[in-house]
Amino acid sequence: MQPPEREIGMLKKHRDHIRQNLDRLVKMTDYSRIATECVRQGILSTQMLRNAEDLNGERFNMDEEDVRLEQHRKLFLKIIQRGPTAYNLLIIALRKVNCVEAAELLASVDDAAARVPFISITERKTNSRSADIVDTKTPEAEGACYSKKPLGDPLGPLTPYTEPVEGTREVIMSTMIHTDKLLEIYPMESRNNRGVLFMVNIIDFPNPERRRNGAHVDSNSLIHLFRLMGFIVFAYDNMNQQQFFDVLRQVTSSPYAKNTECFVMVLMTHGNRVKEIDKVEFHDGSVADTHIIMSHFQANVSPYLVDKPKVLIFPSCRGEQEDKGQPNNHFDTMVPASVAVLPQEREVETEGFSRAKVATLSDTLVCHANTPGYVTHRDPETGSWYIQTLCDMLAKHAHDTHLEDILKKTHASVGAMRTLKGSMQTGAFDNLGFNKKLFFNPGFYKE
Repeated sequence: MQPPEREIGMLKKHRDHIRQNLDRLVKMTDYSRIATECVRQGILSTQMLRNAEDLNGERFNMDEEDVRLEQHRKLFLKIIQRGPTAYNLLIIALRKVNCVEAAELLASVDDAAARVPFISITERKTNSRSADIVDTKTPEAEGACYSKKPLGDPLGPLTPYTEPVEGTREVIMSTMIHTDKLLEIYPMESRNNRGVLFMVNIIDFPNPERRRNGAHVDSNSLIHLFRLMGFIVFAYDNMNQQQFFDVLRQVTSSPYAKNTECFVMVLMTHGNRVKEIDKVEFHDGSVADTHIIMSHFQANVSPYLVDKPKVLIFPSCRGEQEDKGQPNNHFDTMVPASVAVLPQEREVETEGFSRAKVATLSDTLVCHANTPGYVTHRDPETGSWYIQTLCDMLAKHAHDTHLEDILKKTHASVGAMRTLKGSMQTGAFDNLGFNKKLFFNPGFYKE
């Protein structure tokens, strides 16, 4: 009797289960979200998804609704052609985008123990004979299916991110707690509560072509740097808008925020400026105004951060123009009325209210990678100009230079950069009652 033929690629019963339930899976899932998650999980590459969406020219004879329906069906049929771990990863992807019913439908075909376990990137590198590198043969030469580990889990308990990251910068350590002769300083002297970094990096979007290639380098750089400076790090990627605001509320109302001396938030994503309002985009394609995010740091919303330095960094585009600069000595000497300096007003007191209050939004520095109306630049291999330069400057100068001067050095360095087409970038920051100097004093403690 002949031994049963060894199955290559996805198990036949899994392929059949997807085919038999294709229409149900389409109804249970949102195409944009599951397509994006499949790319993020490594089930499909961006090129594979494009090939599936192409429909071989058929779309010209179809209306938009039929096109999206056919693309949705072909997405699942394409996954059938992937490796033996693709079924498991598809279930994970469905759960990630809250398509629980569809995930349970796929999981129902067999016990979890009977499914082929997925293999991580690390396991793959150490086991070249793994079955995971064998895909079901197709006419196209396509890569294998593997998992990618995200940063923090926005649905889990609030936990500092402690996983190792790649980082080569060395931070020069302070030899003293710095002061200033003219201005007060923000206290930065604690060993265990020096600062909190809340970092969110949106890399993938519903349209896979808008992936922010190279952005993961910025995550690693920031995590590595702020750890060396003594900060507790909360790091996340690919959050939808609801998750972002939920976790932001958790972090700013936590004991970490209550005890910290400084709070830094970095939100890296696509952005634009509409009707003079800066906007940022989340993993699910939703958009929020940056001033809505900033309002979360008002004294009545985040009382734990009152009187503490709050640094909010938005290194995203603030428009669609490329800054090509102006030739030297060719400027109009007329000053536009819109930038005329207004006379300083006297402080006005209100009868019946105590002065022993804090401003609604104070001690806040809002940092941008560019000026309103213009794009920012990111290298697909080495990360964004602004974040990488900021990390360089912090590593070199945080031991003896206050933050606003570090930002100016960052802006000067970024301002000297050019794309191949001559486009440049000018950083900016807004001081909202940030009336003291912030020295990070890395490595030096008063305790």
